[in-house]
Parts: sequence; C-alpha cells; structure tokens
Amino acid sequence: MDHPARILFVDDEPAVLVSLGRLLRGKFDLRVAASGREALGMLEREGPFAVVVSDLRMPLMDGVALLERLGQAAPDTVRIMLTGCADLEMALRAVNQGHVFQILSKPCPADVLERALYQGLRQYQRLLAERRGQAPPKAHLGLEGLALALAGLVEAKDPQARGHQGRVAHLAAALAQELGLTGERVEQVELAAAIHDLGKVLVPPEVLAKPGPLGPAELAMVRPHAQLGQDLLGGIAFPFSLAQIVGQHHERLDGSGYPRGIVGEDILLEARIIAVADVVEAMVSPRAHRPGLGLAAALQEIEGGQGRLYDPRVAEACLGLFRERGWRFEANFEATI
Repeated sequence: MDHPARILFVDDEPAVLVSLGRLLRGKFDLRVAASGREALGMLEREGPFAVVVSDLRMPLMDGVALLERLGQAAPDTVRIMLTGCADLEMALRAVNQGHVFQILSKPCPADVLERALYQGLRQYQRLLAERRGQAPPKAHLGLEGLALALAGLVEAKDPQARGHQGRVAHLAAALAQELGLTGERVEQVELAAAIHDLGKVLVPPEVLAKPGPLGPAELAMVRPHAQLGQDLLGGIAFPFSLAQIVGQHHERLDGSGYPRGIVGEDILLEARIIAVADVVEAMVSPRAHRPGLGLAAALQEIEGGQGRLYDPRVAEACLGLFRERGWRFEANFEATI
C-alpha cells in the first residue's frame, strides 16, 4: 500500500519535534521519532513513508546512517537532511551514502521547510509513477536530488543568499525555453543553475556573511568560487557538461569575466543563460549591504551589456520575458528542478 502524503521527522531534541508538530500538523500527515532506532521500528510496523526528514547529529545512529538504512528498506522514500552543522564532507557523505534529496539548515524558515516537503512529496509521486509505467522517465532524475542537496549546502553556508540559486534556476529554465532548447537541455540548464554557486562552500563564512560591501581581499576570496565549484563537480561523472557550466557562469562575451576570461562562443550556451539569470536575480533581490535594486535596473544592465557582456539572444529573451510576457520571480517561485 502506498502512503503518498506520510512524512516522518526524526530528531533527538523533543522541543524540535514539538515545534515541527505545531508548525506542520494540519498541512501534512506527520509522524515523529526521537531516534534512528525508533524511526526504523516505525518503518517496520507502519510501512514506508513518502518523505523522511532526519537530523544529522543524533546519538547511537546519526542521520546519514539512518537514511542509508531507510533507503535499503524503502528505496522510493525521499530523504531530506536537516542539520545545524552543514559542511562539505557531511554533504558528500549524505548524498553518497544516504542518497539525500535535499539538505536544509537549522533553524529552517517555515516557508523553506514546507516547500522542501512539497518538493519531496512530488518527487515520491514521480518515482512511483515511473515505477508503475504511468509516466515517462525524466532525464537526470537522480541528479535532481544531488542538485537540491548541494543547493541546500550552499544556503546553509550563505544564509543571506537563501533562495538565490532556486530563483536563478527557474529564470534560467524559462530563458532556455524562450530560446527553443529541447526539454532535456532545459533540465540541464536548470540543474546547473541550481548549484551554480557551489564553490561558495569553500569561501570563509565570515566573508559571505559580511554585512557591508566586500573589500579587495575579500573579493579575491569570493571570485574563485566558480572554478572551485567546477573542481568539486569534476570528479563526478555527469551525462552532460555540468561542471564546466558551473565553472563558466561568471564569464562574459568580451573576456572580462572570470575565472578564465574566455570569450564569445567558447563559453557554453548554458553558462551564458545562467549568467544573465544570475545578474538579474542578484540585482532584484536585497542583500545584507543594500536593498534590492529593482527589476528596471536589472533589465537596464542586461540591455546595456547585450552583445558585449551578455549573449545577445539570451539578453533579448530575458528582456522579452519580463517586459512583454510579464514574468516575475514572485509569481513563479514554486517551480522546482
């Protein structure tokens, strides 16, 4: 029997479970467990859950070990890690051993948590539909979980940029569609955009969290993040050029970008798409040291750099999307990769 809406939360802190229950009951069919052993017992007695959300650091059995065991017993269950101590080593272990779908940082805002749960439930239904032959397999389905997990790691390291990668991914996918790319290639753009700032996990957190403009020395620590992201992904076999796309998202047509200063069509089209989406989202959204600059200013930047900094076709698609079609981040934020 399938349980399409049942969610299990596992945390050894009773106050966390009480808070989650108060926040989410009435919205989800929710169960809670205070340890990994209790969670495994519930799985044995009650059958599989659609989504399991586990804290990382728990006594006797940590979250990765629990999710690994759950994956063996119920492989379709979508697994989410909730942790207050995210780091790269933990994330890679969670992805590789626990096959984690997302990593969320504690404390997790209510809207972020709810969105992750809805994404997890949709992923579970998609997996069941594919297993029954009721839906065509979606390209790169396994990579979606990796992208969401790594995106969560970046946001845990850089909370002020929370949601940035998701918004860039959604806009980048819309631009790819405007350009007439195939469905599979649109997915590739969206996946790469969802983790384009992965290299920031190696930037000192005090630099990312600085409440004012960055100085030259701090910029020198942030600018390598594109290459660092490519390096981190370089050891993983992907069916497309994901690492290179991530590494090129700050390149510019005239060679003024970084990290390599490559020019024109030597920059992958997917990276040129993400570059435009990244600039627009970054200018529209507020940052710790400034308010949002507004959509008009962002579009003026793209228009002014069209053909010089930004691919002219991508820039034209972006301007048309906002000015003629009325596309807005606020109205389209719920889409997922």
